[in-house]
Amino acid sequence: MIWFPRILHLLLGGIFVYAGVMKAARPLVFLDDVRSFALLPDPYAALLAMFLPWLEIFAGVAVITGRMRKGGLLLLTASLIVFLIAIGIAWARGTDIRCGCFGGDVESSSYLTLIVRDLLLLGLALICHFWRPSIKMLSDPSNA
Repeated sequence: MIWFPRILHLLLGGIFVYAGVMKAARPLVFLDDVRSFALLPDPYAALLAMFLPWLEIFAGVAVITGRMRKGGLLLLTASLIVFLIAIGIAWARGTDIRCGCFGGDVESSSYLTLIVRDLLLLGLALICHFWRPSIKMLSDPSNA
């Protein structure tokens, strides 16, 4: 059973590494997606579009490798909360958004789909952050 948390860390970190790489590969498309939320004026939207993909990549790698895992999990959890707030604000305003979560969506994104996906990822991040196998699970050979 000791392998199960490792799989969860690999899954969560891998999702964010993939998302970050897809955004970094097309920075102008991601900038347009950030601007579609109409929450940040330039140059702040541009700074976010340049910085966020690399934050996701480095935090995802930290979660996968275990080096600075707690920091990576904290950054990803905080990012997911901020994403949920941004989506909620855009929804309340009726803003037509493009998520850009995985490198740029061609069309408008569904608020409900984005919220459900981010809540699932947030749940996974919280499980990765707080779940620790018990000593009994680690020492019991039947759990191997």
